[in-house]
Amino acid sequence: MTTIKSTDTLVALDIGTSKVLCLVADIDDKGELRIIGIGNEPCSGLNKGVISEIDATVSSVRRAKEKASSMSSCNIESVTTGIAGNHIQSYNGNGAINIMNDEVTDEDKEKVIGNAQNIQIPKDQEILHVIDQYYTIDGQTGIREPKGMAGARLEANVHIITTSSTAKRNLTKCINNSLLEIDDFVLQPVASSEAVLSDEERDLGVCLIDVGCGTTDVAIFTEGTIKHTAVIPMGSQMITNDIRIILCTSLEAAEEIKIQYGSVALSQDMDMKIPVPSVSDKPDTETNRTTVSQIITARVNEIFTAIQKEINDSGYASKIRAGLVFTGGGAKLEGLDNYAESHFQSPSRIGSPKNIKGLEDFRGKTRYSTAVGLLLYRERELQKSSTKRHPSKIASLFNKFTKTLSNYFQKEL
Repeated sequence: MTTIKSTDTLVALDIGTSKVLCLVADIDDKGELRIIGIGNEPCSGLNKGVISEIDATVSSVRRAKEKASSMSSCNIESVTTGIAGNHIQSYNGNGAINIMNDEVTDEDKEKVIGNAQNIQIPKDQEILHVIDQYYTIDGQTGIREPKGMAGARLEANVHIITTSSTAKRNLTKCINNSLLEIDDFVLQPVASSEAVLSDEERDLGVCLIDVGCGTTDVAIFTEGTIKHTAVIPMGSQMITNDIRIILCTSLEAAEEIKIQYGSVALSQDMDMKIPVPSVSDKPDTETNRTTVSQIITARVNEIFTAIQKEINDSGYASKIRAGLVFTGGGAKLEGLDNYAESHFQSPSRIGSPKNIKGLEDFRGKTRYSTAVGLLLYRERELQKSSTKRHPSKIASLFNKFTKTLSNYFQKEL
């Protein structure tokens, strides 16, 4: 059995409120990501995206890891994992520096981003991501990549995402107790966006809504980069619980009814009879799709209202021109996209991983979005670090040539 190294094979670990998903991928001959191992296990150790029972979570992680390891014939030693929960907070920051040697370098970028993230955050929080939004050079704003550009003063606007230090430590403990190291932590909607959004949507302005079991994550993108993130402490598990309480059945039966017959404001087959298992010695009962749809739609309305408030409060409501993209396990509810279009008065679609090869066809499988996105995020970060270590010789020569030419003309003048 091959031992996985982070440089040649990628492993994603998506620990959610209802499941743990482990994906193993390698890069094929064409340089494309290929899934070679999948481990999927139920999980009961989280509450609204936060660890609530370490032993139960460790047990689920170990089983998922073993399944993925067995399928891929690899020993898994380290993973890229997602993090979410209502402890997540976000801020926008900016910083400025004087450019060294009159031309922006990687060192200049790192320094100005370091200045931009120097903000006051709560003592129990720590920085998870610092994402550059745009740069300004000598008053010229809206620059996406300043490297190599000439100027005297460089400014950066960044989006800062923080996480609870305690929540992160508990997540780390669960993964380490499963005999795994952590390559990187990634905010779950940031990961999902890698799998389901197009570059055109990011440029036009789009709101990604990741409907999980315990939480609903919101991420707004405009002008090619992330502008706002938020976590709403409501998810599809609340819908299941509503069905359980109103129909007086078990949680398992309620989940099955939601999956098999659930819909949002659907008008077809509404008189269809649905069996409802009893939780006691009493005979089973019946309901219909109208009742189930009404239960689901009531909770969806509450979640949509919270999403709308988050969009309005973000200040980017008018810039979401490409509409809304729903993903995550809770996005599979029949009629959700059409109902969202009516509710938000904006184009809406269901987003699932695309252009991913491997053991399964991931199209239409929204519950895999975060895990596949973690793989894509890790792949991109490794490529970026490789580029920094081995910059293009042609680019280096070109920069030297343009600088020499500039110095020559300055002397002539």
